[in-house]
Amino acid sequence: MHFEVDTHTHTVLSGHAHSTIMENAAAAAQNGVKGFVMSDHGPSIHAAPPEYNINTFTFIPHYLNGVRVYRGIEANITGFKGVLDIRDAYLKKLEFVIAGIHEVVLPTGGAKRDTGAVLAAMNNKYVDIIAHPHNPNYAIALEALVREAARLGKLVEINDHSIGRKKESARNAALLLEMCKKHGVRIAVASDAHFAFGIGRFDSALELIEASGFPVSLIVNATAGSFESYLEERKARTAEIQ
Repeated sequence: MHFEVDTHTHTVLSGHAHSTIMENAAAAAQNGVKGFVMSDHGPSIHAAPPEYNINTFTFIPHYLNGVRVYRGIEANITGFKGVLDIRDAYLKKLEFVIAGIHEVVLPTGGAKRDTGAVLAAMNNKYVDIIAHPHNPNYAIALEALVREAARLGKLVEINDHSIGRKKESARNAALLLEMCKKHGVRIAVASDAHFAFGIGRFDSALELIEASGFPVSLIVNATAGSFESYLEERKARTAEIQ
């Protein structure tokens, strides 16, 4: 199994990643990836750029090295009410929005508060997905997350970087896959690459997906076409609520 789009990648703009957008595009082409989302962190992460940097994304071509470059962000959840560090006026300019909860911005507040934070963020009309929800450093109620994704027509991320680093993250991700399969909720499989070499590499996540028998029809980034179809659906969804 191979996924043609990588929905979560970082560049030097994040302040703690090590490759440029050009290097990521070259690696994506080499790894057989047809598209990737540039999703650098919002400004609450140290050394990440201010939100107005999004205005400069128009200078970046939609294609580099023959690879589609999608304009996105990993906005940070800054409080337990789900407030993000990027305002809607900027989020609406993007093609794909990830909301992430990170210890350096918002330490865990326990199951009720952690879950409330991510569910509230999911209800932002521009947010497509929550980053690494299976991270064991937070006590997110996974069933509640999946049910809310089903209700809103949004996605659940399976984050290869987190799975590969933490056994408990892998266990949580396996549970998420079963829940998503049960409820018919779509997922996006993401590298969360912080170096160009990792673009389009999903080995740890792929092992879980194959073991679970998860249907390819529920993986939005399995093909470039299925991801584009999701983005068209997204346009229709956000247009209704402008």
